[in-house]
Amino acid sequence: MAHDLNPTIGGDFGSLAINDLLPERPALIGEFSPAYEAFREATIADLAPVTKYEYLQALQLADLNWAILQAKACADVELSSGTERTVRAQLNAKLEGDGEREYRRQLYAFEEAGGDEDDFADPVDWDAIEEKIENTVAGLKSNDPGEREAATAAAIALGVDPRLVLSAQLVNNLGYRRHSEKLPDLEKRARLLSAEYREIQKARPIDVVPVSGD
Repeated sequence: MAHDLNPTIGGDFGSLAINDLLPERPALIGEFSPAYEAFREATIADLAPVTKYEYLQALQLADLNWAILQAKACADVELSSGTERTVRAQLNAKLEGDGEREYRRQLYAFEEAGGDEDDFADPVDWDAIEEKIENTVAGLKSNDPGEREAATAAAIALGVDPRLVLSAQLVNNLGYRRHSEKLPDLEKRARLLSAEYREIQKARPIDVVPVSGD
């Protein structure tokens, strides 16, 4: 006799509303995406739990994978913001330093010619310097590859190499390193829980339904 093996489906959790037993997840200020609920629902749908225990395990998998995405996003934010701050500071030091030196050079020449400092007109366009810094940083952050390449070349011409700044941030940015160093443990836990979940699915009880032969 042939048999049709059908898994025992337990999608109806009965009177136990598991979601009501779980603490509500608060919205986190600054979270990289507001899509947690949608992510969790999509993950649960993919894992297709059929028992209460499977559902709880699936929730843990969803949360672990969300934590991995969150840690990666936070690491990227730390790296990006740290690099931007350093590049901006270096550009500011270079351009404003040049401006200060030009101011003193022309002031000295003015006084040597008999002028008085109170009558000296500032020859440096400080607003233009600030605009140049902002435009260069904006170009470095642009999604357009051509703009990024041009901004990188402009910064290097000024003696500020964003590539070297990024390299130093990868090593020295403590916020970036803290988030990055969490990833291997989170990923290992997700792999182990995923393997456990598959084993639980394999152990599901099955109904043996007789199937009449031809």
